[in-house]
Amino acid sequence: MLRFQAISVVLLGLLLVMALPIQQAVGVDQDDATEILESLLGLTVERHATALAAMHGWGALYGNYRSRAAAGEPDAVRVWLLIAFTTLARGDAATSEAFSSDLIPVYRRQPEAVLDALSDNLWLAPTTCYFLGAYFDFEDRAGEGRQAFLTDETQSIQAALPEAAAERCLRQIESPERPGP
Repeated sequence: MLRFQAISVVLLGLLLVMALPIQQAVGVDQDDATEILESLLGLTVERHATALAAMHGWGALYGNYRSRAAAGEPDAVRVWLLIAFTTLARGDAATSEAFSSDLIPVYRRQPEAVLDALSDNLWLAPTTCYFLGAYFDFEDRAGEGRQAFLTDETQSIQAALPEAAAERCLRQIESPERPGP
């Protein structure tokens, strides 16, 4: 419980920093940061007038940052991985499925950007590595391609992350288990 509270405080601080206007200069919209924070905290998203509008808005937010992450924008990668964390924290099944499908293709296009984001934000690694591993079990893949991915990427992951984090990440990819608080 204490670990969850500590993570929540750190997360809140990080999100508040993201919400500062200075972040707009590096490509993070203040309204986007506020929406992510409100979603993470389980608050009503003030940006949208109705629950349906909020659902569509979350989808648009996801799509925007996914596209920008795929293009290799470092800040967009970090925000997109934060959206992944928020998705699991709030139990959003639809967006979880999207991450299970989309994260590996983005990683394959931009492995350095994803690993750089994780090395700077180790607290995002459990969720990110979970979704990397979930890809291989999603849509009847039955693990197909997992071993080849691990063979190709183990050294890069080990080089980018501290030893313990890399080990946990590789275990998550090998056998994904939904991270908890």
